[in-house]
Amino acid sequence: MSPARAAERVAEALLPLAVIAVVLALVLPSDEAPARGDLVLAVLVVLTALGIPPDELWALHSRWKAVLALSLVPFAVLVPLAWALSLLFESPVREGVLTLGLSSTEVAAVGLVALAGGDAALALGALAGSLVAAATLGPLVVSVLASEAASADPAELLGRFALVVLAPLAAGVLARVIWPRLARGEPWFAAGSTLAVVILIYASLSGTSSGDDLAPALAASAAFLVLSAVPAFGWARLVAGEQRPAVAFAVGLRDFAVAATLATQAFGSPAATVGGIYGVLMLVAGALATAVLRRRTSRASAADDVA
Repeated sequence: MSPARAAERVAEALLPLAVIAVVLALVLPSDEAPARGDLVLAVLVVLTALGIPPDELWALHSRWKAVLALSLVPFAVLVPLAWALSLLFESPVREGVLTLGLSSTEVAAVGLVALAGGDAALALGALAGSLVAAATLGPLVVSVLASEAASADPAELLGRFALVVLAPLAAGVLARVIWPRLARGEPWFAAGSTLAVVILIYASLSGTSSGDDLAPALAASAAFLVLSAVPAFGWARLVAGEQRPAVAFAVGLRDFAVAATLATQAFGSPAATVGGIYGVLMLVAGALATAVLRRRTSRASAADDVA
């Protein structure tokens, strides 16, 4: 097996590795892992940016309205939804649910859209735009909606979160522009992103000080995943063809790593448990949806060939 193929195999093993991370976090949690969450997220953002071909990003300038809408409109729906859902739970689950609504599009959603035969370029634009929005608006909104619980100054949160998300994103995109040969490393960037996601799941679940919050965190995560699927599928029905998977995944799959990092910075590591559990549920749901869409696409292609 070639090194590049080995890297691809690692990237494709996201779901089983995520399950392993959950088991390890429950059996052998780490007290130090949660403190490294923002560093791992920064690495994940860099690797994601390095895997984005600059020409694909540039091509989105003619579709800026669609990209802008897909980057910002979900926040207008998911933030109130998360806030209302959070009222049903006690702290720290309440704060963890709130940060799910403030999170950006899941990084892995771009790859899932591509596997499902959807418009990956549109998903890329939504990812980049929502990352910027989450980094700039997330810390401010969370301080307004949960001012009594937040443990940090909004300006401090904004500065730290922008450093963790915006700076790595800009650095990765700039590096691809300056050194085109980095395109050869895309399999390795994907493998590194997978490992970073797995580490973040482990770090998020390790942050809980007691197993008492696991059951309500699971219920809250599952509820948010189901409720967020409603606007995702509703919006997807308004578009056609390859845009449907891009819209559905960009809206319905939120980045658990961003949510966990924001929760840790604003409320402490126990609040990040919701993000970690949501990450596993979201990846499972995304993988299943991708498999269904790929099967439908294959059947449609086979029918066209017969015709």
